Amino acid sequence: MIFSSTRKRLRSAVLGPLVRKHLRTGETLLDVGGGTGLFARWLSDHAGVEVTVSDTADYGEHRDRSLPFLPQAEVRRIPAPDKSFDVVLLMFVLHHLDTADLQEHLVREAARVARKRVIVVEDTPASSWDWGMNTMMDWLLNVRFGIPTPFTFRSTRNWCETFSKNRIGLAAKETFRSVWPTFGLYRQSLFVLVP
Repeated sequence: MIFSSTRKRLRSAVLGPLVRKHLRTGETLLDVGGGTGLFARWLSDHAGVEVTVSDTADYGEHRDRSLPFLPQAEVRRIPAPDKSFDVVLLMFVLHHLDTADLQEHLVREAARVARKRVIVVEDTPASSWDWGMNTMMDWLLNVRFGIPTPFTFRSTRNWCETFSKNRIGLAAKETFRSVWPTFGLYRQSLFVLVP
């Protein structure tokens, strides 16, 4: 448990600044698929945003109970009114969905709920090496928690085409190799979308 907590804190310290630069103090943010809320807590503390966590699982005593929680009965529906949050965050959520249609549906749901921006952070392998390393690491990081790993990764280019096809504007994108927890083994991308 100590290793898991340390790993999640390191992930927040490495990836948090990438997300933070697309947030403004005082904005409301819905972290869809936010799990335990540890990353949401980091954003609240370091970006000054008002965060609500949403997930299909409750995470029991492992969830940060100081943050508002919006239970999601099913992955296809975010239980919030249209334009009810300034920003919606989908951080490493989409590749856990087993079909492209379901991924696109959740992106459209996020755009429905967001007033200003949707931030998507995803694994985006660009080569067979990236794909192999991504598959191995995704399985290793998620198997013990029972999180689905259908390996439905897309390239950065494919995500950009998907957003365009769904008439969701792309305001910014950044591709990087995170040093934690993936040791820079494959590419990841951050997309800032305009609903």
